[in-house]
Amino acid sequence: YISQTSGLPKSTVWNIIKKTESTGELTNHKGTDGPRKISTANGRRIPSIIKKNPQTPVRQIRNSPQELGVDLSMTNLRRRLHEQKYRGYTARYTPLVSRKNRMARLLFAKKYLKEQ
Repeated sequence: YISQTSGLPKSTVWNIIKKTESTGELTNHKGTDGPRKISTANGRRIPSIIKKNPQTPVRQIRNSPQELGVDLSMTNLRRRLHEQKYRGYTARYTPLVSRKNRMARLLFAKKYLKEQ
C-alpha cells in the first residue's frame, strides 16, 4: 500500500522500514573517513615538484619528505596527483618517416623505376 501511494518500488519501501527498525532513524550517517594526512597547501605543492621534472616517479617524490613535509603513502600521493589532474601518459607512437617524406621517397622511387 505504501509503495503504491508513494510511487516507490516495494523493495525500496521495505529497505527504508528495515533501516528505521534497526537504527531508529532515516538519516544517512557521515562516512568514517579519517583526517587528511596532507594539507591542501602541501597538496598543491606536489604538482610543482612534478613540473620541475615530469619524469619523476611517485616513489622518488615519496622518498623526499623534506619537500613535502609529511610522510605519505604511495596511494595517498597518487590520489593527490589524480585530484590535481595529473595522470600518467605515454607518448604517442609516431613513425620515423613522416607522411611528407614518404611521398617524396615514393615519387623518387617511381621516377627511377620508369627510367629502367
